[in-house]
Amino acid sequence: MTTKTWQQLEADAKAHLAKGEIGKAAHLLIDAIDLAPNEAGLYRQLVQVALLAGGTDTAVKAATELRRLEPSNPEAGYLLAVASMAHGDFVLAESTLEAVAKQAPRSWQIKQAQAQVARALKKDGRARQALEDAIALAPTEPSVVNDYAVLLLELDESSRAKELLVKALAAHPEDAGLHLNLALAYGKLKDVAKAKHHGERAQTAGDADVREQAARLLAQLSPQ
Repeated sequence: MTTKTWQQLEADAKAHLAKGEIGKAAHLLIDAIDLAPNEAGLYRQLVQVALLAGGTDTAVKAATELRRLEPSNPEAGYLLAVASMAHGDFVLAESTLEAVAKQAPRSWQIKQAQAQVARALKKDGRARQALEDAIALAPTEPSVVNDYAVLLLELDESSRAKELLVKALAAHPEDAGLHLNLALAYGKLKDVAKAKHHGERAQTAGDADVREQAARLLAQLSPQ
């Protein structure tokens, strides 16, 4: 029986992943790592595959090794933080992101992740500052604007949320999440016509959760 190289195992893993066989891909990557324990790219792939499979413990362990191999690479730290969040270890995610933010001070992704961790730890003031910093770097990035809009709506700052959402929608007119949050903002501002318009746009989303929230909002806005 011929023993495969780590490169062949990696190729097999990619082939299984392409077919949706996530578990097989993960096992092959682990076998490849046994043969090449210092190959950073294998750990990077394993983190992503393990998260897809719901194996958050494996993802954290792989990301920890990746961080050890590439301590000066902010992407390695970011992946460790993402894996830690998925695993529910927000304290580790917070400390990791604090270090990574110093390595990549202009990364809106890192600032957004810091905000998500802060929200999970009930540190809304810190979350707001991180989102303000992220918005300054990526003012029309839908995921950042949506995260901040949700926080602003909770704080009853609907006008500020509307301002950010309108700007982001001008750049991404088909983003259903932006339409949903803008509908919620207009609802709070008592502009029913605009709330309905954006709620109806959100109902075309591919995301079932967005469609469900839009349907609930439209039901509330419609006269009984």
